[in-house]
Amino acid sequence: MATNGDHGGPHRPARRRALERLAAGAIAALLPAARAAAPTMPADLCATPARFDVPLPVPGREGLLGRLAVGGQAITLSATARAGGEPRLAYVARAEGRDYLNPTLVARTGARVRIRLANRTTEPTVTHWHGFTIDTANDGNGESLVPAEAAFEYAFTVRNRAGLYWYHPHPHGTTASQVQRGLLGLFAVEDDDEQALRRALAIVPGDTEIPLILHDRRSAAPGAYNPSARDLLRGWYGDEALVNFTPRPYLDVAARRYRLRVLNGSNARIFRLGFARDDGGPVPFLLIGTDGGLLERPVSVSELFLAPAERVDLLVDFTGLAVGGYALLESRAFDPMHAEVSPGQGAEGSADAATHGMPTASGDAMATSHSDGAAFALLQFRVRERGEPAPAVPDRLSTLPRFPESTGDDRPLRLGFAKRRWRINDLVYDVGATPAVVVRNAVETWLIRNYHTSMPHAMHLHGFQFRVLERETSPDQLAPLAVDARGRLATDLGLKDTVLVWPGESVRIAIDFRHPFPGPQVYLFHCHNLEHEDGGMMLRVKVG
Repeated sequence: MATNGDHGGPHRPARRRALERLAAGAIAALLPAARAAAPTMPADLCATPARFDVPLPVPGREGLLGRLAVGGQAITLSATARAGGEPRLAYVARAEGRDYLNPTLVARTGARVRIRLANRTTEPTVTHWHGFTIDTANDGNGESLVPAEAAFEYAFTVRNRAGLYWYHPHPHGTTASQVQRGLLGLFAVEDDDEQALRRALAIVPGDTEIPLILHDRRSAAPGAYNPSARDLLRGWYGDEALVNFTPRPYLDVAARRYRLRVLNGSNARIFRLGFARDDGGPVPFLLIGTDGGLLERPVSVSELFLAPAERVDLLVDFTGLAVGGYALLESRAFDPMHAEVSPGQGAEGSADAATHGMPTASGDAMATSHSDGAAFALLQFRVRERGEPAPAVPDRLSTLPRFPESTGDDRPLRLGFAKRRWRINDLVYDVGATPAVVVRNAVETWLIRNYHTSMPHAMHLHGFQFRVLERETSPDQLAPLAVDARGRLATDLGLKDTVLVWPGESVRIAIDFRHPFPGPQVYLFHCHNLEHEDGGMMLRVKVG
């Protein structure tokens, strides 16, 4: 058994299209933490474009996504294969007589965490603490794996500010398979700002604060992952939407404000999220946080894009809805901008691009209502009662850390496709190479440019949060969403660890590489379209 320590002292929206009926499916069993099904709903609540008939599991003190405090006593997470139900792969934990499935880990900033990963699957795995400021030995970057029936012990200090982070496998070559089958969980970091916000808004986790993990699967074979050449090129897309591992979910709510903390846990799918009332009108909401925690001030938005691995913290106001009415969380139609070459095309970077994501008459398995960029509903909120008057949202939420000015030129990073593989700076992953070397304690600006003959890439950096400085030559569908003269989106205003870069777009980010860990540290920079990651769209970054 190995042990590691960190060695001490973190648009106006398009009119909503007709929603498609979600594909049939059933969840085999809901664990104790899932809310019990409500009494039979009035017929008007079921006469929606998509039929929602399964209660949404909401984290409680145990069961699926249950909140489990860490920091102090060590816990064991067992990566386990399950015979039925969702998820098919899961992290299983038991603490103080309670059982957890993909628990929501909870810790305060500054806590010392000890987590034992026990691999009860038949394949090697490792767990990556996504978004954490952490040393290489605890990062779980996939360069050291935990064999079947073996274990690994993580020991690190939580250095991040409060926010919703997450954990997932990172074994190079099989990350996509393990995540798609359900091996992922949330990690909530809390601090004084977080507690103050909850008090100010009268928000309670598990009641009026709800985490939502967005995911997709293929309903014909929900437990299988057998990607085609098309999947490996473009990413794995399902025909059935899941929220908290549940198809067709609904949540009973009061006519008041709710906090929704949303993770895109899909392999490749991008969501264009918005809320709609039962009469087709909009539901107002505020963006209050991103990957790395709270923004300085709330931002009013009508919709937003959410790429794989990105998180958003939302305040959604159902006050204007009548009891017996409903609202929908939906993914609205957008141009998925797949301009990459098709499998088997000879010309690298050819402009003769495939039209991925658009319904066709070819019979292709992915030419469905849930193809990339199609509109569909994810979750129904059923208004069951009047709520208490909502307190005012504070004008100021937190203070973001300020980065020193960069001391050098932009580091260029080009995203493209060549020789049948997705690449960064024409390179693919090599465990023996560190093509990016950063001076310890430096502040760098990276200019990430995506070729026109490409597709959107969600770029993630291990070990560090960053700030988005500007977007240039963004696609037309992003322009109405820009919030400043630098082309930034509302979701660019906070700390980030993942940023979506569209074809033909350039995004400049600033990264503060100061950290307390002794000796050289090696991190990864990669696309969080997991098929791209497994295919080698990943570089090692040495901080020396």
